[in-house]
Amino acid sequence: MCILDDDRWAVVKTFNNVQGNLALVNEYICYRLAEILNLPMPASGICICDSNTADTNGLINANNLGYGFYSTYLKKNTLLKLGIMKYVVNIDVFYKLVIFDHVVYNMDRNMGNLLVEYKKKNIYVSVIDHTHVFKNQTIWNEVCFRQGMEERDFNDTSIMEKNDFLYQMFYRTIDIQHNKLVDSAHEICEMITDEVLNDIVLEVPKEWGVSEEDMVALQEYLFYRLSHIDEICKVIIDYIKA
Repeated sequence: MCILDDDRWAVVKTFNNVQGNLALVNEYICYRLAEILNLPMPASGICICDSNTADTNGLINANNLGYGFYSTYLKKNTLLKLGIMKYVVNIDVFYKLVIFDHVVYNMDRNMGNLLVEYKKKNIYVSVIDHTHVFKNQTIWNEVCFRQGMEERDFNDTSIMEKNDFLYQMFYRTIDIQHNKLVDSAHEICEMITDEVLNDIVLEVPKEWGVSEEDMVALQEYLFYRLSHIDEICKVIIDYIKA
């Protein structure tokens, strides 16, 4: 936990953290995409940790100084539970969320990264933590993306299987409709353009150490998955209805 310049509390992943600097890249790119897609997330971004950083846990050392990723702390939050699902105001966010997870190949959607936020008398779902995305999570490179495209991995059910426990909380509460899923998917495709993704990539600090070849391959991989969005929708619906 750190304190931002505007006195807000934030959870920070530092430079040279134990999960590696690709964790920072994953977090930032997914946050920016989620922001563009209007997925509910705490305000986040790139921060600088220096000798003046107020670190309440005392975990930042000289090796961690530099660009990190922060996510503002949600004060009134708890973990998502089945018993409160019917009270969640924005429960239809599932349509966009499950498509988003498939676009970024997120097999780590669990109880710890989907929070319930209380605002006045209403309950909202808020999305956090995209450390383990992009096919090989925190060790991805050009090779794994090329392999995924060659294997036509948009057809696999790994994301549904790994995220099944949390996803079930949604489709045990609401009837997942194919047309709504497809509409959300096509909306996402329209919003993630070449220009949008290029701009996001250019914002990633060079200090995080991603080669140009790997970053280009990541962009190609994301657009490959978007180009197969209808097949992905079928995978999702077939899995839910099985």
